[in-house]
Amino acid sequence: MADCPNCGREIQGGMRFCPNCGQDQSVVVPQGQRIPTEDVPVPPPPGPPRGGGRRKWVIGLLGGGGLLALFLVVLLVAAVVSGPTNQTAQSEGDEEQKSEKKPTPNKKSGPENVTAAVGESAQLADRTLVVNEAEGYAPPNQFQRPQPGNEYLRVYVTLRNTGNQTFDYNPLDFKVQDSNGVQKNNAFITEMPYSLEYGSLAPDGTVEGNLVFEIPQGDNDLHLIYETNPIERRTITVGPL
Repeated sequence: MADCPNCGREIQGGMRFCPNCGQDQSVVVPQGQRIPTEDVPVPPPPGPPRGGGRRKWVIGLLGGGGLLALFLVVLLVAAVVSGPTNQTAQSEGDEEQKSEKKPTPNKKSGPENVTAAVGESAQLADRTLVVNEAEGYAPPNQFQRPQPGNEYLRVYVTLRNTGNQTFDYNPLDFKVQDSNGVQKNNAFITEMPYSLEYGSLAPDGTVEGNLVFEIPQGDNDLHLIYETNPIERRTITVGPL
């Protein structure tokens, strides 16, 4: 053991610097410049390495069965953080799915099919139809005769435009359906008085005319079908004739 030439404290042999005052032991300090022993601060005893307490706590926690507890804490924190986000995302997904499945209502300007009896006015969209008469008919031309087992039926109709747009009309828009479901078009009969031709009908306009159909004899379950729009399949059905 030797004394520091600066502060006089004992130091171990071989040490270059004094642990008390930091004086280099290879330098001789003059007597007048030496630091009194009582003025040299005593350093605190060496403590555990920095961070050593935390490492020891972690090691103790892991070694003492704390690994499971630490894992559960991590899971709990992850659940708290991700829970509301997942719930919000799920709610948004449900709302989006509901909006996709929600059916879009079909906009209709009126009923697709209307039925009426002879003499009644049937209203459909922008027009009305009335079947005024329906009776058997014998053409004046003897060369025009129906097929055996059939007869001619004359139907007198009135068609009126109740809308604000002009529409076209045609005898081929009318058919007669028999009791077997067979539909027949208007038959062309020469010298037919007041026959319904084709044309256009302006708003508030009215047209009248005769239609002739070849039907089975004695069939009492006949219906006139007027198709107002071939694309939308709107029809007026009048019967029995």
